[in-house]
Amino acid sequence: MKVLVTGGAGFIGKYLVKSLLEKGNSVTIYDNFSNSTKNSINFLVNIGAKVIEGDITKLDDIVNAIKDHEIVIHLAAKISVSESISNPSETFKINVDGTNNILIACKKNKIKKLIVSSSAAVYGESSTGIKWVEESTMNPISPYGESKVQMEQKILEFTSKHDINCIILRFFNIYGIGQSLEYAGVITKFIKRIMDKKPLEIFGNGLQTRDFVAIYDVIDAIHKASLYDKRGIFNIASGKVITIKELAEQMILLSGKKLEIKFAAGKKGDIKHSQADISIAKNQLGYSPKIELKKMIKEFLNE
Repeated sequence: MKVLVTGGAGFIGKYLVKSLLEKGNSVTIYDNFSNSTKNSINFLVNIGAKVIEGDITKLDDIVNAIKDHEIVIHLAAKISVSESISNPSETFKINVDGTNNILIACKKNKIKKLIVSSSAAVYGESSTGIKWVEESTMNPISPYGESKVQMEQKILEFTSKHDINCIILRFFNIYGIGQSLEYAGVITKFIKRIMDKKPLEIFGNGLQTRDFVAIYDVIDAIHKASLYDKRGIFNIASGKVITIKELAEQMILLSGKKLEIKFAAGKKGDIKHSQADISIAKNQLGYSPKIELKKMIKEFLNE
């Protein structure tokens, strides 16, 4: 297949492009390098990736880039909750207006298959023990989450009207080696502090729950979505939950170091509880997360 990946130089993008190339696909990375560097994808260029430097907020650029491709995987986004609070207009410009440009470009180029990354942030706040299902009411608590809700609404309206087979993947807390510290999740930040022999810092009381999903399982989900011949929205997660305090304790134990845990004030826009029901993705996509959290933490620590 001829695949174009927006945000292909980002954390998920690098893993995905490598995997797509290894499976024999022709892949184009479309990225503005605002959160990455050209040097960081040299290894992908060396194994056959094409690169187009461009911005999804510029319609003509993305229309031209998508030409002659069969499938578009749209990962490019503003993903920082704190940034969305301090500069909501920029988040909406990229996540909503930028995605709208992707949709127009897909229509103009007669793209029949589009896969889009969304987020668990669309659901908002939950209670302990409650699992989000795809039909759950969306009630985001940050501009970032709201931008993803508006993005999804735009996608559903546009793709049903113009007969584009689109799959929306709602990613929960993704982790893996190679996340930049600026945009990394809590696991990567904890690893950095462990390596620096510093206390692990938790914002809030540490009883927040998270559903962590390994990058390898995320890539597997995207591959399965590319083979699925219907439209759909799917939660992509592990389906398991852990508190941030338990995570910190487990990581310190696995590191073999004697480190303290320090607590700081909670951050605005942070969700307290988040866990996914992944049965629809399992039943329809054949998605089955295989990577255990403890195993991946060990990999991190040995990196």
